[in-house]
Amino acid sequence: MTKKILIVEDDKMLCAIFEMFIMQLNYELIGISHTGKEAIELCKVNQPDVILMDIHLEGDLNGIETSKQIQELYDIPVIFVTSDIEESTIRSAIYKSTYGFLMKPIYKSSLGVTVEFALSKHKFDRENNS
Repeated sequence: MTKKILIVEDDKMLCAIFEMFIMQLNYELIGISHTGKEAIELCKVNQPDVILMDIHLEGDLNGIETSKQIQELYDIPVIFVTSDIEESTIRSAIYKSTYGFLMKPIYKSSLGVTVEFALSKHKFDRENNS
C-alpha cells in the first residue's frame, strides 16, 4: 500500500522539490500546507501516514507547535525539516519528535531513508504501546 505524505512548508520552491522527490520515491502526496492551522485541518481530512514539517512556518503556529497538536490529535509521525543551524532549535525539534530530522538542502536518498525510518518506528511504537 502506497504511503501518504503531507508537506507542511511555506517555501513554494521547496514544496515543488519535495513533491518531485515524493513521486520519484513512489509515495502519494496528499496535500501541501503553508501554515500550521491548515496542516492540522488537512490531517483531519486526509489522514497522512507521515508529515514533512518545516520548523519555521508562516502564521500563528510554528512547526514544533503544529507537530505537538498533530501528535496529540492524530498520532501521525512528523519529520522536521529546517535550514536553521541554531543548536536550541535543533534540540527543541529533536525533543519534540523522535521520528526524523532533515537539514536543508534535502536530498532524495536521505528523504527516502528518513520516511521509511519514521514509518517503521511509528509502527513499532504503536505495537508496543497498545
